[in-house]
Amino acid sequence: MLDIQGLSKLYPVSDGESAPMRALRGWARHQPRPAPKLHAVDDVSFTIGTGESVGLVGESGCGKSTLVSLITRLIEPSAGTILFEGKDIAAINTRAFARTPERGAIQVVFQDPHDSLNPRHSAFDAIAEPLRRLKKRSTAECRPRVAELARDVGFPEELLDRLPHQLSGGQKARVNIARALAPEPRLLVLDEPTSALDVSVQAVILKLLDDLRTRLGISYLFVSHDLNVVRLLCDRVIVMYLGRIVETGTAEQVFEQAAHPYTRALISAIPRTIEESPVERIHLPGDPRSPVNPDPNVCRFYGRCPRGVDLCQESEPRLLSMAPEHSAACHFAEEVQESALAQG
Repeated sequence: MLDIQGLSKLYPVSDGESAPMRALRGWARHQPRPAPKLHAVDDVSFTIGTGESVGLVGESGCGKSTLVSLITRLIEPSAGTILFEGKDIAAINTRAFARTPERGAIQVVFQDPHDSLNPRHSAFDAIAEPLRRLKKRSTAECRPRVAELARDVGFPEELLDRLPHQLSGGQKARVNIARALAPEPRLLVLDEPTSALDVSVQAVILKLLDDLRTRLGISYLFVSHDLNVVRLLCDRVIVMYLGRIVETGTAEQVFEQAAHPYTRALISAIPRTIEESPVERIHLPGDPRSPVNPDPNVCRFYGRCPRGVDLCQESEPRLLSMAPEHSAACHFAEEVQESALAQG
């Protein structure tokens, strides 16, 4: 369904030097100095199959939200292709994309169920808005579909006339999900959809999302910091670090046979119950490298990696296939994987 190849998003940043001075400096040295750019997403490639749920994980600043904005065509890419059912939607500018059929086929459930609803729109209006704009339906024509969507997500129909401030957090989350499902999408992007909810409500909403995927057969790109949730709901997992994919594989491969030191550190931080076997926490010293004009010859994880050696600052590792569907970007991926297996 979705085939992303070489996708990048680079943002120009100011280096504090005026354009004339930069040009003069470049002329004096007989070579222009490249303008600094922040590599938010850098040469990312992956696929999502029909009906598949893919998890996207990584710490804040790794490029997850930027990648979501690129896939949903809210921002323009710097390079790369986004093939949705064979059509390169990256070649369509964001303004024109809003008028294409693919706009309704790719929908988002945003992170904050409170701020993502218009405070002046009732629950009915929030769910009906995509039908009015994308399906060109009148309010009267929307009513049966909105009622059906409310039932699908477990939202009481008698509350459809209420404003967001009159709803609980879980009810607002259901309205957000119903709104995203209104135009009958084939790909649903879930950007931390439960992070702002109470733990008890999170479990209910996650169960709802799992049921909807099974029932409707839609694909999910599930962005989350909670690895336990990703393990529960996703078929495959993508791990990002500083704009790059550092590991990808099935949920079982990534969680049981992690082959990248960063993935192992993330997994070691998962909270465990008393009944579960304890796992030694892997601490990552230092700070992440700068994403501004990163050195193409240095591993992005160098400086925090427990294994970092001279090779890591001389040659940036590319994704190495460990097994079918399982790849990791580390010079020592096989050794890391063996260590993970040895420790259970």
